[in-house]
Amino acid sequence: MSGAYVWSRHAVDIQYGLGPSMEPELPNGCLIIIDRMSRSFRKHRRGDVVLLESPCKSRGETMCKRILAIEDDAVKINRVQQPESVQVTIPKGHVWVEGDNSLVSVDSRHFGAVPKALIRGRVLFVVYPFDMFHRVNR
Repeated sequence: MSGAYVWSRHAVDIQYGLGPSMEPELPNGCLIIIDRMSRSFRKHRRGDVVLLESPCKSRGETMCKRILAIEDDAVKINRVQQPESVQVTIPKGHVWVEGDNSLVSVDSRHFGAVPKALIRGRVLFVVYPFDMFHRVNR
């Protein structure tokens, strides 16, 4: 039992998809495999789909989003409440994340750049429903 806990806590984990914000890549309610181990030695890359703690909700609530920008990137964004786009430079130790389904996603357009410390792992595969099995692309 403790070996399984250590494996799921530090190596890989299986989790249900977390809502419609990453559709169609991650269908709502799908089963996904998370790589938790590589966060210790692999740099986060633009395009990675990650599982992270929500920066604006109670501790422990998680979300899946795609990294669009990494530290020191300058990005032009359209914030939800602002009609004009603005340029933002991502601070050190942060990433900019957005959902693929931008119409329903609550993401960095709402709460800004996210500390990398909130990232819990990288999504590797959709494994269920079986007819949607695929490796998650960058």
